[in-house]
Amino acid sequence: MKFACSYLCFILLTFALAFSLNVALTNSAQAASQLKQQANAALKVKTSKQAAKIAKSRIGGKVLKVKRSNTSYRVKLIKKDGHIISVLVDARTGKVIGGK
Repeated sequence: MKFACSYLCFILLTFALAFSLNVALTNSAQAASQLKQQANAALKVKTSKQAAKIAKSRIGGKVLKVKRSNTSYRVKLIKKDGHIISVLVDARTGKVIGGK
């Protein structure tokens, strides 16, 4: 009888621990999602298309490729004279860096 009570307590504690761990992980995932949404809301340039449009309006030519890095977009353009130019578009500010 003593063994059965100990076993039952062990099972109940295990389920309680698993439930609390699941709740903690869910809350953590929700917090991470909220932080990501807040970070994206702070960005002025949110998509590759926006970065390409900004770079094209500033430099001219045709957009060849856009690649995202942490806080910027690298945009590769070909100008009418055939020169290939690579510029950075800052995602936070929308400023074009390089390409002059």
